[in-house]
Amino acid sequence: MGNQKNKFMKFLEEKLMPAATKLSEQRHLKAIRDGLMSTIPLTIIGGISLILAFPPVDPELTKPTNIFNRLLLGWYNWAQANANVIITPYNMTMAIMSLFVAFAIGYSLGKHYEEKYGTNSLSSGVIAGVVFLLVAAPAEGGMIPTTYLDAKGLFTAMIVGLITVEITKNLLNKGVTIKMPDGVPPAVSASFTALIPMIANVLLFYVINIILISAVGKNIPEAIMSALTPALKGADTIWFMLVIVIIAHLLWFVGVHGAALVGTITAPIFTSNLMANAAARLAGEPMPYVWAEPLWAFMVVLGGSGATLGLTLLMLRSKSSQLKTVAKVAILPGLFNINEPVLFGTPMILNPVLGIPLILVPAVNAIIGYYAIKLGLIRRIFISAPWTTPAPIGLPLSTMDWRAFILVIFVLIVDMIIYYPFFKSYEKVLLEQEKGEKIAV
Repeated sequence: MGNQKNKFMKFLEEKLMPAATKLSEQRHLKAIRDGLMSTIPLTIIGGISLILAFPPVDPELTKPTNIFNRLLLGWYNWAQANANVIITPYNMTMAIMSLFVAFAIGYSLGKHYEEKYGTNSLSSGVIAGVVFLLVAAPAEGGMIPTTYLDAKGLFTAMIVGLITVEITKNLLNKGVTIKMPDGVPPAVSASFTALIPMIANVLLFYVINIILISAVGKNIPEAIMSALTPALKGADTIWFMLVIVIIAHLLWFVGVHGAALVGTITAPIFTSNLMANAAARLAGEPMPYVWAEPLWAFMVVLGGSGATLGLTLLMLRSKSSQLKTVAKVAILPGLFNINEPVLFGTPMILNPVLGIPLILVPAVNAIIGYYAIKLGLIRRIFISAPWTTPAPIGLPLSTMDWRAFILVIFVLIVDMIIYYPFFKSYEKVLLEQEKGEKIAV
């Protein structure tokens, strides 16, 4: 058994860690991750707008029998009367977020190439934004359609953001650009440097778009969404997410930031799902997706990677001075889903006792959260609450469903039950060590 364990640890350290580290630093994946992260404030602003527009009350079932119900009904009536005003911030953020994503990814990748190839990050973002608008929202009768500026255009925005920068980089590398003489202000010089790459990108994507429409009757965003829809549906399953959970926490076990690595895979999916659910909720249609970032943040990794909030609560009453001290430091950050003190102070990294629940508990949470939504026990997620929001508040805000509060408390209790035997086993080891240190002194 010990030999098998050593082989497994060797595999993790020699094979998985280097591959994971290399993948997390891959420039295109990093540009996508950074670009999507830069749009988080947009999802929060749009989320606030949706919270105000959709109060958690059913006017047909709620009677004004007490002050709380009267307040909810008043909120509902106010939202109905001012719907257009309330929803405008959403329309200007989440509803057109793919445009911002194209710019942000182009900016991020352009900045990566700036020193070596001379790309200008701001110009790279502008080129990506212009090309994306050209293929996703060409003006019709003086109006810009927004059909593909939301979730339906997200993957097109990513592709455009990456390809336009690669084309620009190659043109600059071959000297195909307008070079201004010395003494010209940098901003003016950058504009002329970006002129030929912009023309090349516009012509290439515009021609491809026209050919696609003529050949198959679909523009670039339509064609991409048609190709990706089966994959997105496949990703909205419990099996896909269990694989992601296990990989992320295996990486954490050997000291690699697993959440950051799998985030390069899950961030586009979570963002697309959230935007699609928000659009469906606004249109009064059934929300199509289960998985979104808040379900991961407030359920799968309740209290941080490894879902350690339950463990931290157990450690507060530990007989081990080490565990109790770590818990006192970690409990407040843990409530806000920050748990590095637990991961590294306990420690859980390379800990064969706590390594098992480190992987098991988030997997159980994923199963509970998935089926709670799938079976209609709580509403699907359509709002993005900041990940540092305490989970008993964050998940109800993200679903606008008070039942989500009960679900979070239930999952927290389940986590404590699963962690308990492993916690007691590790506590016993530490108590023996602490006792030996006292005798030695």
